[in-house]
Amino acid sequence: MTASPPPFARSDRQRRRPVPGNLAAAALAGLLAAASLAGCSSGDDSASDGGPVTLQFWTYSLKGGDPAAKAIVDKYHQEHPDVTIKLSEVGGTQETASKLLAAHQADDTPDIVQLEYRAVPSLVVAGAVKDITQDVASVKNKIEPNIWDLTTLNNQVYGVPQDIGPMMLTYRKDLFAKYGVKVPTTWAEYADAAEQLHKKDPDAYIASFSTSQFEFFAAQAAQAGAQWWSNDGKSWTVGIDSEPSLKTADFWQDLVDRNLVKVEPLLTPEWNAQVNDGKILSWAAASWAPSVLYSIAPDTAGKWASAPLPQWKAGDAAVPFQGGSAFLVPEKSEHAKEAAKFAAWLGASDEGSKLLLGLDIYPGGNAGRAATVTHEPPKLMPQQKDFYDVADKVIKNTTIPVVWGPNVNVAQSGFTDALSKAALNKTSFRDVYRATQKTVVDDLKKSGYTVTP
Repeated sequence: MTASPPPFARSDRQRRRPVPGNLAAAALAGLLAAASLAGCSSGDDSASDGGPVTLQFWTYSLKGGDPAAKAIVDKYHQEHPDVTIKLSEVGGTQETASKLLAAHQADDTPDIVQLEYRAVPSLVVAGAVKDITQDVASVKNKIEPNIWDLTTLNNQVYGVPQDIGPMMLTYRKDLFAKYGVKVPTTWAEYADAAEQLHKKDPDAYIASFSTSQFEFFAAQAAQAGAQWWSNDGKSWTVGIDSEPSLKTADFWQDLVDRNLVKVEPLLTPEWNAQVNDGKILSWAAASWAPSVLYSIAPDTAGKWASAPLPQWKAGDAAVPFQGGSAFLVPEKSEHAKEAAKFAAWLGASDEGSKLLLGLDIYPGGNAGRAATVTHEPPKLMPQQKDFYDVADKVIKNTTIPVVWGPNVNVAQSGFTDALSKAALNKTSFRDVYRATQKTVVDDLKKSGYTVTP
């Protein structure tokens, strides 16, 4: 689940206006069943100079055996029969990024890999992914500039966006109605709703407090006016312990201390059971959340709805992206040219981006996003015919850029462990944010970066 790394964006809350249409989301759950499907080739109709090639594709959106995934690969194969795509099972971004770095060291990388945007800076620094600026030049107009920003550093493109996650609140509409609780539009109302719901059913919680949601906490801090990383082209500034960021820590500290959210990791068997039983009543995440929830609680379909994310200040609807992923070409791909052209077709072309809709995600390509207008709502809420209209309103006017630094993994590891202990022991969340700030700054300096206080 993620936010996005524009090319060293400013630390203020500058708003970027995308073209009307729907932005996208990552299918967080669901690992790819290992499969081998035929398809794809270079951007023209001829085979590569060396003849037919096979592209090794690490992905978690295109699931083996999924008819929508097969349709994508088969379509490309029909048009370009000289290249075969082999889909391989991968896990989440942190696991896949580590696996890619190991493969890079061993000179045995895939040709294409799907990763969330937050992984891009560290992989670029490690020299593990290729600059594909020239390879995608012909499709640059097929994706809006603020979406290309998610895979662009120093004006060089390192990946083709697949999908984006405008932040939303997905909630049990039936149970909110049963308990007479208003769907919150601000975080203050969210806290009130949490109290009301728990009072109505002491076993029920508005949400779980999962410390593994690193991207959510960063995005929420950005919504409040903070930037955890920013760069002016010469030096880094770290704002994890800035006052707007610390105020978001105070907000969650209050809910945890009052037992109004359940301290529970996401997507565990226990969490899944509580979702199915109507004891976890919402998830503040992004527009990919419905597909994740449907994958673990299909029997609850029709009972959910999605609404815009609560606001820190009433009337300020700006939110960041959370999650979303891109297709990257490893530096040591044996068929980098063919891989980049396939990635450009899948993520940016009218045909490819429309086909991505079948994966229950928001395509990053203009054509795919425009096609959401007439697309069926997610399977979790088939009755919410305006789902895509709601999502469109979330991102139509503006989004808040969230910058990821080159040592995001260092930050995530320390932050997640420390916040988990603080939540269980009910100790200071502010101390966790401050300690993470120090860890990140010290690591940047140790790695040779200039850090501005």
